[in-house]
Amino acid sequence: MEQQTDVRALIERGDELLKDERIPEAAAEFARAAQVAPQDPAGHLGLAQANLALGQYQIAGMAIEQVRQLAPGSADAAQADAISAVIDRRYEAALEAVDREIALDPTRAYSHALRAYVFRRLGRNYDAALAEARAARLSGKRDWDKLFPPVDRAALPFVPMPAPVAPPVGGPQAYAAPRPWDQRSQVERQMTRIRFITRGLPIATFSLIIANVLIFIVSQIPIFSWLYDYGIVDDAAILNNPLQAYRFVTAMFLHQPLSVSALPFHLLLNMLSLYFVGVITERIFGTGRFLLIYFLSGIVGGLTQFGVDVFSNHLSGGLGASGAIFGIFGALGAFFLLRRRALGPAGNSLIGQWFFWLLINLVFSFSVPGIAAYDHIGGLVAGLILGVLLLPGQRSRQSPIV
Repeated sequence: MEQQTDVRALIERGDELLKDERIPEAAAEFARAAQVAPQDPAGHLGLAQANLALGQYQIAGMAIEQVRQLAPGSADAAQADAISAVIDRRYEAALEAVDREIALDPTRAYSHALRAYVFRRLGRNYDAALAEARAARLSGKRDWDKLFPPVDRAALPFVPMPAPVAPPVGGPQAYAAPRPWDQRSQVERQMTRIRFITRGLPIATFSLIIANVLIFIVSQIPIFSWLYDYGIVDDAAILNNPLQAYRFVTAMFLHQPLSVSALPFHLLLNMLSLYFVGVITERIFGTGRFLLIYFLSGIVGGLTQFGVDVFSNHLSGGLGASGAIFGIFGALGAFFLLRRRALGPAGNSLIGQWFFWLLINLVFSFSVPGIAAYDHIGGLVAGLILGVLLLPGQRSRQSPIV
């Protein structure tokens, strides 16, 4: 048990040193772990990571071979394959290997950072930015560049070397090698399949669209017309009874009712906007942050319109998800602005497109009668602020990328 604790501490210490870019010290910790527990692939994998960063490719090759022998078919072996392919500059093969690893274990920040590096080498800067955001969300570390070979390095072939024979070490092992696929339970297999199928799927965006559409359909049934009476934002009702403030949330799920003169354009326009903006924004920020931005922006937008109505003594009502959608549009803009360098040549183009659509929407909001323009403004500003505060890895930065 004491040896288990010692090895675990060495691995964790090595991981922290590597993340802090104290690479020689990290390599020393991983080497000690490999000596104490030579049958544990974790120490050898750490050595491969550290020596990749140091440019010691032959030593990295020795560690890679050890991982492959100790844990074939595991996430560790897949990462070892990815590192080997990076050394050989076979980036398509590296991407395939790291995707295989993430399918087996999606919780490793280093894996997503390695995936971002491979995307950069393949010229897929937008995909790289998404992978970097995922790595930052898991670790808080923004810049992983020093852990991978520079872009302009000469081709250095991967030279596998015979793995050294480790002396026998008594006592229990620090980590059991990951079990092969055929030795896993049905539940473990099913969970792995589900994680692989839903990896990157914008579940929150699709769920919000389905909820809005279903509520709209139900609300058109005469016996459920009370949903409008008790669900929309009613300025007078809220002023008379602050408990009616719940309407700022329920109104986000209600849209203009169907009639001969009013087809469901309100619903269709909002849901199309939610789809096109929400899918990207949810992948960048993650489901939890995305939902927080959506609902807080919608509430702030409703409060903004309510405040303007009260101040102007023009009490009215309101409904729709526009404030929340403007919020996620604002968060997406915050991402483009703060990460434009990381996005490469496409960064300025994306920012230009974002400002273009922002201008179009603002002109539309203030020129068409009946639209709660200040709800849109409030949601947009809230989304921009929340996007800056919740951008993955943002808190760990000493200064933002501008």
